[in-house]
Amino acid sequence: MTIEETEMATAFSEETEHTDQSLPCGSGRLRLNLERGLLLRWAIVVLVVVGLVAAAAFGVLADRASGRARDRSDALAAAKSRVPVLLSYDHRTLEDDLARSQDQTTGRFRTDYTKLLDGPVAKAATQKQISTKATLSGAGVVKAAGSRVTVLVFLTQTTVAPGVEPSVSASRVEVRMQQVGNGWKVAGLAPR
Repeated sequence: MTIEETEMATAFSEETEHTDQSLPCGSGRLRLNLERGLLLRWAIVVLVVVGLVAAAAFGVLADRASGRARDRSDALAAAKSRVPVLLSYDHRTLEDDLARSQDQTTGRFRTDYTKLLDGPVAKAATQKQISTKATLSGAGVVKAAGSRVTVLVFLTQTTVAPGVEPSVSASRVEVRMQQVGNGWKVAGLAPR
């Protein structure tokens, strides 16, 4: 081999070694870039999934809050219309009035209230010709829990009977409303 050939072989060998050494370094960078890209894609996918789950959770919570607000509103409206009917009767139409009063109630309260209406209330109303009219002065929700809502109702009751001055009284009544089907009925009354 001549000196020129030896120099060329050495130069080729150095170039090959240099190229061989730069390939792993270059492919390492390429692999690192690919891994970073893959990691970035997975991070984006995870963020999207977390975002979707959070949006669904917030949607469910908003729907529940809306449902609770609707329940409170519906129970309040039902209490405002049902309680005056429940506490009003006329001795001349007593049977119909007592049946209408029963329709305002539900559960054990219905049973207990029916006994009271059919017993002492009916007897006194018939004997003394008593009529009572309850009018709503105001009402507001005190608490709500699931299918039960408690409403504080302010009433004015006017009671009339022959030979006696009419009696007007104001009262506060805590009314437990219970959801029955698509509506609300009175499940309890307590003077306050």
